[in-house]
Amino acid sequence: MKKLFVTLLVGVALLFSGNLYAGDKNYVIRTNPTTPPSPHNKPGMPAFHPVIASIDAETGELYVLFNSNMLSVEISISQNNIVYEDDTMSVISGQTVIYQLGSYDTGEYTLCIENDGDIIAQYTIVITED
Repeated sequence: MKKLFVTLLVGVALLFSGNLYAGDKNYVIRTNPTTPPSPHNKPGMPAFHPVIASIDAETGELYVLFNSNMLSVEISISQNNIVYEDDTMSVISGQTVIYQLGSYDTGEYTLCIENDGDIIAQYTIVITED
């Protein structure tokens, strides 16, 4: 009986572990309206976005999906001129880069994605306490 109870307790703990990991924070991402038009848009395709970012609202996993091949992409996450992430890489179409923001403090962060020195996407990430 004790083994069944312990197994049940561990199962319930694992069920809710994702929410415990995030520290009861809420994550929201929004596109900055001041993002300049991208020179990488294909002609005749106004809906084409070379990069799309999304975030898991509970865990804080940030997903950056690339829709085209790029040789020199710089991804940075900053807040008040303090840079927390700064990665430069080559990407292929369909590639996803994942960042864990679960340990970040509450506040507003800027996600900036550049290709060859041109800003191709910019987002604001808002982290709040639940």
